Parts: sequence; C-alpha cells; structure tokens
Amino acid sequence: MRAGRARRGLAGLGVALTLGVLLSGCELPDVGMSPGLAKAAPTSAAATTAAPAPPVAPVAATPTTPPRTAGDLDTGSVTHTVAAGDRAVVIDWWTDQEAAAWTAADAKTIQLSAHVEGGTAEQEIKVTRFAATADDGTARTSVTEDRGEFVLTPPFSYTSALNVAPSAATATELTVYVQFDLLVETAPGSGEYFRQTVQDSIELPLAQETT
Repeated sequence: MRAGRARRGLAGLGVALTLGVLLSGCELPDVGMSPGLAKAAPTSAAATTAAPAPPVAPVAATPTTPPRTAGDLDTGSVTHTVAAGDRAVVIDWWTDQEAAAWTAADAKTIQLSAHVEGGTAEQEIKVTRFAATADDGTARTSVTEDRGEFVLTPPFSYTSALNVAPSAATATELTVYVQFDLLVETAPGSGEYFRQTVQDSIELPLAQETT
C-alpha cells in the first residue's frame, strides 16, 4: 500500500513539473482594465506639421503718372516783356486748347501777338522777319518763318498763329522759341533804320502716359 501511494505521488509530481515547464515557455497577453478601449495611435510628424498657407495672388501695381511741372500756358495765356533799347516788346501768348493735357503725340495750336511800348512814337518800327522753332529735347524743328515787312509802330501789332507738330514719343517737354528782326528808324522821318533782334520762348511740359 505504501509503495503504491509513493508511485502515485511521484507520478503526480512529474505531471506538475511538466506543466510548470510548459507554462514557463508561454507569455500571457497583457490584459488591461478596459480591454474594449484601443490605445490611441501615436501622432506622426507629418500629421502635426502645419499645412502650407495658400499662395497669395500678386497685387497689381497701381498705375502712376509721372509728375509734371507747370507750363507757361497751363492757365491759357502768358505775357512776356522783352527789353529792346529804350523800348519794350510785349508778347502775348495764348491757346484755346487745354495746354496742361498736351502730350507728345498732340498737335498744338498757339497764338501770339507782339506790340511795342515806350520810346518815341514817331519813330517808325518794322518787323522784317519773324521765325518760330520748337525743341522737344530730341530735335529742333522750324514751325514758321515770315520774311514780310510789317509795321510795328504803335498802335500796330504783329500777330501770328503757330501750328506745332507732334513731338518725339519720348519727349517730356517742349520749348517754343520766337525771334523778331526789327528795323527801327534812327530819327522820326529820317528814313534810316537800325536793326534790333528780339527773342522770347515758352516752356510746355508734356503730360506722360500712365505706367
């Protein structure tokens, strides 16, 4: 009886040892307190990087007009007085057009009238040549030339109209020059004359295209 119990005890011990060895080779799963809740996946670097800002549309530049200085005929007319010995030649310039809006491409119509003030009224004065030229900074061109002989003795005056052709496209200013060649009697009734040359000019800034 004792031998039989001993054999059964040894057999049970062997089974227990075998089960212990087998169980030691297996790893039990880690069961949390809430097996129904899955762990949150780690956020990737790509997911945390801020999305690039949308491209900004370029803003169109506001058109600007180059600055323009005031011109002699912006108000419509101007009067110049030029000394000529003991006299003065008074030259009135004017236009019926809007001079402040003139561009290089515009044809320009300018009028002028000249008369003499001072001196001895009995001395005869004549205009023997009148010439006008226009200079736009790139070229100087003839506007008109009059070689007639005209009395300028007061109260008479010399009047002319100037038709100025369009300027070069790059021109920013136009200068109009005039010249009067005068014959002045040396003494009243002498019939003898001396020559005087009188020159004048006006500045006409040109409006520029918007850029």
